[in-house]
Formats: sequence, structure tokens, C-alpha cells
Amino acid sequence: MTSEQDPSSYDFLKNDIIQTEHGAQIGEVEFIWAKNSKEFLFANSILIHGDEPIIIDPSASFTYCDQLAKRRYVKTVLNTHYHADHRALNHLFLDATYASHEADAEAISSFYEYKKLAAENPDSYYLHWLENIFKQYKIVDCPVTLKLKDGDKLSTGTESVQIISLPGHTPGHIGAYFEKADALFISDIDLTPHGPWYANIASDINAFKSSIKRLKNFECTYYVPSHGERVYDRETFLTKLERFAAQFDKREEKILSLLKEKPLNLIDMCKESIVYKQSSLKDPLMFYFQLQMVCKHIELFEKERKVPRNGDLIYLSS
Repeated sequence: MTSEQDPSSYDFLKNDIIQTEHGAQIGEVEFIWAKNSKEFLFANSILIHGDEPIIIDPSASFTYCDQLAKRRYVKTVLNTHYHADHRALNHLFLDATYASHEADAEAISSFYEYKKLAAENPDSYYLHWLENIFKQYKIVDCPVTLKLKDGDKLSTGTESVQIISLPGHTPGHIGAYFEKADALFISDIDLTPHGPWYANIASDINAFKSSIKRLKNFECTYYVPSHGERVYDRETFLTKLERFAAQFDKREEKILSLLKEKPLNLIDMCKESIVYKQSSLKDPLMFYFQLQMVCKHIELFEKERKVPRNGDLIYLSS
């Protein structure tokens, strides 16, 4: 979909996509577009109808999710990873079975485990922010009893959901492939212009790159990310994915360019626009995210012996 196209129209795709009150639907797979809210964190959700309905990442619409919960319609809640914006409304479905990839299961089940994957420093700005967010939005621990692996399948009776392991963003980050709809939910490989996010201690750049490579080779009719009201065809998806992945190289080039001018410590380096615009870095949370992602690049450069250190200063190898 190009910027000129109406995001509420899917005429350029096959006519098996229908628009619904809450988003779009292909067969039994209903995509619920996230709406901005001050009441909860948000990301797109997916409701797979059938005899045993499944909801993926309940975070899109409080009203709709609340209606589903009161009807006890949903039998399984599948979280694509442990991040709060993908399970903000989990608490509505306490009668359901909670499922996720095994590598993220403990972080969904326990906020204590979440924090261990999120940041190393217990006094970090980010962890204090997380604690406030969990309290403010009443995000609760949800014991995951169905721990999944790559290739595992869930069924609603009318649609099959295959787990596609896509680590990097988090260790257990997954996509979900809907076989009859021939559609792939790619979660937080979200194709936004900002590019990949890997600011948790458990995030991994190389794993992220491998997941993107896997997606390039995963052929299906439709692709849907967690953020943005979008259903992409393969051609558009590949174009967006290429732009998304290119941010890795752009960030590395910016870091090396800064070090070419003079040695820098991490704090001074991260005052420059590497991941985010300088105006965004006035927000301490954005500065923290950039710092953590730059640190991961520096760690890789050190392994490659591109950037030696002298105390706090980082140099470019001659």
C-alpha cells in the first residue's frame, strides 16, 4: 500500500478481504486495528473465529475485547511476545488459556521475569517507567500454560494457525501464519519508517536480521504488522521490509561516521541522531532506547575489532 492509498480500502488487493466495523477480515481471520487510547497501550489484534476462537495480542479495542470477554467467546489468548502493548487487555480473558513462544512465556507470566529481559540496571529509567505503566494500565501477570515452539499449530476448527519463530525483537517473538487465509501476521517486524527496535537486554541484532531474512523467503498472499491499519500484498511487503531492514546499516554507518571524526563515549555519541531524531532524544525514554540499541552495535563492532576502547572512550580502528 502506498501513502496515496486510502488505508481503509483494499480494492487493490484480492476481493476476499472484507472491511468490518473493527478492521478487516479474510475468511475466519479478523484483523482488529488498534485505536489510539489514553486508557491502555495498543497494538493490532487478531481474532480467529471458529469452534475454539483464538485472539492474538488483545490490545486493539477495549470495547470489542470487553464484549468478547463477557460472552466468553475466546478460548485461547496467544501473545506474540511479552511487551506490554501486545497484552494490555489480556486481563479481560482470565477464563482463557494463555499461549506464547516458550522463550517469552515466563516474562508474560511474571513481571519480575519481564524486567530481567528488559533491562540490566534495576534503577534504570526504563524499568521505573515500566513499573508505572503496568500500574497505570493495570497490566497483569498471565500464567502461560501453552508454551509453543516454531512450527507448532493451533486450530480453531475452521482455521489453522502456525507459529513462526522470529526472534530478535525479543527472544520469543513470533509471527502467526493463517493457512486458509494465506496470511502472515508479522507482529513487531512492523515495517514502520523508524525501523527495528531492539532496546531490551534480551534483544539481539543478529537474530533480528535472521528473522527478516526468513520473512523475505516466506511466501504468502497477505502480510499484516502489529502497528498501522495495513494489509500488504507480497510486492509491497517486500519493499517495506527492505526499507525497514536498511535501518540496521544506516545506524551502523552513523556510528562509524561519528567515531571517524573523534573518539566518543556512549553518552555523548547518543546525543546525536542515530536511531531517533535529536528532537525526540529530549524524551529520556527515547534517549534510553537509543543508548541501548547503540550499545548493541558497539558490542558487535568490538567483537569485529572495529572499535577499541580506552576507558569510556570508543575509538575507530585505524
